[in-house]
Order: sequence, then structure tokens, then C-alpha cells
Amino acid sequence: MGDQDATIRKILFSCLLAGIIIAVGDFKILSFFKSNAWVLKGDVYYLLRIGGSMWTWLLISISIALAFPRSDSPSPLKLRVERGSVSLKIAAISICLSAGLGGLIAEFLKLIIRRERPIDQEVYVFRAFSERAWSTSGLGLPSSHAAVAFGGSLALITIFPTLRWPALGMAIGCGFTRISSGAHYPTDVAAGALVGFFANYLAGLWLRRESWKHNRTSK
Repeated sequence: MGDQDATIRKILFSCLLAGIIIAVGDFKILSFFKSNAWVLKGDVYYLLRIGGSMWTWLLISISIALAFPRSDSPSPLKLRVERGSVSLKIAAISICLSAGLGGLIAEFLKLIIRRERPIDQEVYVFRAFSERAWSTSGLGLPSSHAAVAFGGSLALITIFPTLRWPALGMAIGCGFTRISSGAHYPTDVAAGALVGFFANYLAGLWLRRESWKHNRTSK
């Protein structure tokens, strides 16, 4: 899985570099997107936005799992994972797990960081812990949609590296929709992307474990 890991490391480095640039120009970037909201509108907007929905990744995972429902079928598609192999069912679970973990971690971090969604383009507003202590409604850092989109997309790239560009495009596009709609600062989306990377790392540990178990029992 060396090629996949190298690709993901390059993506992570690019996102870290982009994150630094975004942090410097957070308000200006938000202002640009809000004043040029036409960039993402209509069907394209909604197509990209659903990349951050857990329902999207659940549907993708179910579709992959149903491609070959039986592991003992005459010619089942097996996926190589570090000298082992896993069935499509296990691969599908790892994709859903990565996206789900991304969303859950993002929601948890919102409760800790407590930065609200854009109100004034020149001022960050933080909610007091005494105010709606357990509600993430109105909180934006990190973006849950971006975390889910990147978590799911990176897991998809790990399993199917040939899908790297459409998967990455969907994740980045989802992030753009969150900024252009005024729902998030660019730094919210950048942080959500990093959460997605971490979620994919955790899901990848589980996937490697399943690969090792499968390789061991098949000998």
C-alpha cells in the first residue's frame, strides 16, 4: 500500500501548506467567496455538498459491499492491503468508518473550541462554556461536512487509488460549498480536512488489522 500512503502524504502536506495560507487570509477569502457565490450554485453546489453527508458514504459503502456479497463467490474481488487481502465488505466498512469518525471527532472538537460560524467577517466569536454547553448548533470549527468528506474520500483513495482525483475533487468541492454559502470560515474547512486525515488514519489501522487476520487465517 506504499503508493496509496505516498499519495495521502502528499495530499496532507498540500493541505497543511494551504492551511497556513488560509489562516493568514481567512476573512479576505471568506469575503471573496461570499461576494462571488455564483462560483458554486445550482446542481453543482448540491452535488458537491452531499460529499459531506454521512448518508452519501453509507450509500457508497453499501453499494461496494453488495458488489460481491459473498466472500466465497467463484471470483470475488479481493483488495490488497500490505501483503494481505480483504473482501469488499471489509473495505466498505472502513470507508464508512472513516467518514463517520471524521464527523464525530469534528462535533466533539466543536464543543471544546466553541468558535461560532461567520457572523462578522472581521471578528471571530467564541461561545462561553456556560451557554448551551452540549450543543454544537451554530459552532463552526472544525467543519463537520469537510471532516466527513475528507474522511470518506481518503478511505476511498486508500482502497481504490485510481479514484484519487474524483474522490479528492469531491472533498475539496464540499469544502468550497461550505465557504461559498457563508456557513464556515476557510479555517473551519481546513481544520475539518485535517480531522478527516486523522479519522482515515484510525480507520486504516483497523483495515490493516483485518488484513492481517485474513492473511493469517488463509494460510
